Amino acid sequence: MTSGANASAITRGIAILTFVFGLALSPAVFPQARGQKPETAPPEEQAPALAVPKDYHYNARGRRDPFVNPVPKPVAKVAPPPPAVAARPPGLKGVLVAEAEVIGIVVSREPAMNVVTIQAPGGRRYFIRVGDALYDAVVKNIKSDSVTFAVTAPGGDQKASREIVRKLRGENK
Repeated sequence: MTSGANASAITRGIAILTFVFGLALSPAVFPQARGQKPETAPPEEQAPALAVPKDYHYNARGRRDPFVNPVPKPVAKVAPPPPAVAARPPGLKGVLVAEAEVIGIVVSREPAMNVVTIQAPGGRRYFIRVGDALYDAVVKNIKSDSVTFAVTAPGGDQKASREIVRKLRGENK
């Protein structure tokens, strides 16, 4: 009889397990079990991680807001664009006399062989002779200690020129 009682207990245990598994897999008990959403919950949009609630207001109580920069950045005034400047050509033809610095003079017995070394902005150096043109001047004369430039307006006529004498570096006053 013990074997009959055991068989009946095993059958009862299997029936209970089947009932429990049936309930666990049933959509009526757990509607989310099969990917179904509950019918009563409306879909919610999640706020960004650093979002501030709409009804939030910082109460200072005499203290500063820790998330506000205490030193405000100066407001930069928007300057009008600079007037259009004609682009200068590259090389010696783009150097102004005011920018050129005389750094060396080589004088020969033959005046046509005299050479002047000038330094332009950016460390560029040029060797010029009588008659060579800069942006706003022409080399008129080369002496052992100075150079004479005939300054004109760029693209202007040569008759309305004035002369500038530039001495070697260190000798200009």
